[in-house]
Amino acid sequence: MTSHQSPRPEDASREWPLVSVVVTTRGRPELVRETLAGIVQQDYPGEMEILVVHDQEEPDHTLTEMGAAGRTVEVMLNTAHAPGLAGARNSGLDAARGTFIATSDDDDVWHPGKLRAQVRLLSDEPDLLAVGSGIRLLFPGRVVEWPGRSPRISQKTLLRNRVKELHSSTLVMRRETFARAGQYAENLPHGYAEDYEFLLRVAQVGAIGVVREPLADIRKDNQSWFLQRAENTSEALTFLLKLHPELKTSRPGHARILGQIAFAQSSLGHRRAAFKLSGQALLRYPVAPHAYLALAQATTGVDPRRALGLARRFGRGLS
Repeated sequence: MTSHQSPRPEDASREWPLVSVVVTTRGRPELVRETLAGIVQQDYPGEMEILVVHDQEEPDHTLTEMGAAGRTVEVMLNTAHAPGLAGARNSGLDAARGTFIATSDDDDVWHPGKLRAQVRLLSDEPDLLAVGSGIRLLFPGRVVEWPGRSPRISQKTLLRNRVKELHSSTLVMRRETFARAGQYAENLPHGYAEDYEFLLRVAQVGAIGVVREPLADIRKDNQSWFLQRAENTSEALTFLLKLHPELKTSRPGHARILGQIAFAQSSLGHRRAAFKLSGQALLRYPVAPHAYLALAQATTGVDPRRALGLARRFGRGLS
């Protein structure tokens, strides 16, 4: 089967417009250089501007030296928007000039043909507002291939499941996506799930596609500045359910979030709340994996990080 990354004869006659790549960073001076190297080395035939947005730290202007012909690197500080990942991304969006806009976290690495494949798909299917891709998950000591499940991700699927192949480091979007769906929400409690909330809005106004082949390596072995504590997770997901009541129309999706809140509560030692929320989740969807994980953790008292790690090792259901 032909790789979607590979150049094709018809590519020579295509238009390849300017792509803006927004890379948000905080506290990862070495990893962000690996991320930038992967972006600069794309085989995309058009020009790219790479916007590195530092959040709550001094900007490293030496990163501009990593640019190349047709690959400019600009460095800026998130000052116009709220501190945090959503505000940093929005600062990059404000500065972006490209026809297409891509995003990447500061610890992930693109495969060389990623951008070419995704811009090709956006050009061929003009109804698509955003395109993700399959990924490779890099855990300590193992790599998990996660190909895209379908060429199109419906709103129903997104309500049901977080959809890892729409990870923020995979997305390439039309500029008009942000005019229609808005920028990233800066009012979410603790900035939690800002990328998923944004995609829920995109799915309301247009189509979302996926290049199913894995095109990005996603690290799962680094501390995230944006990974919040259990009490923050519980508060943020409760807020998300109120902000997007359509989540309750999906029994599996509603149960997934109730189960996640239940697990957060069990991690805090709030066993009664965890049992109650797990019961609500299982009434909505009897095979909701997070609900069973919360029940197991609340019952046994096992370290929640170990419980979650073991559960993720044996299935794809915890997303």
